[in-house]
Amino acid sequence: MKMNSEYTLSVLFRLVAGVMLILAIGIHPSSFYSLLRWVVAASSLYSGWIMSQLKKSNWAWALFIIGILFNPIYPVYLDRTTWQMIDVIVAVFFFISLSVDKQYEK
Repeated sequence: MKMNSEYTLSVLFRLVAGVMLILAIGIHPSSFYSLLRWVVAASSLYSGWIMSQLKKSNWAWALFIIGILFNPIYPVYLDRTTWQMIDVIVAVFFFISLSVDKQYEK
């Protein structure tokens, strides 16, 4: 039962992060992008941990890599166009991960 609630929280985090990543394509103050880094990194690392507990190692590794890329402590600096492309790719990845893992919701 506990894993079910943790998995549900992981789904919510990935959904919020995915929506924020799509919104990041627009122009926002730098505080939005700082918050985005925190949200995506935390969502990715938490979801990666959940996936590792569910023995979904490929998903876990991909999520851990995304968490490292978006980490706010030691940020990766790329130009705006590159970040926009990464944001869209990661958002799509998050949305796909929501549909692939539906079997764990029950």
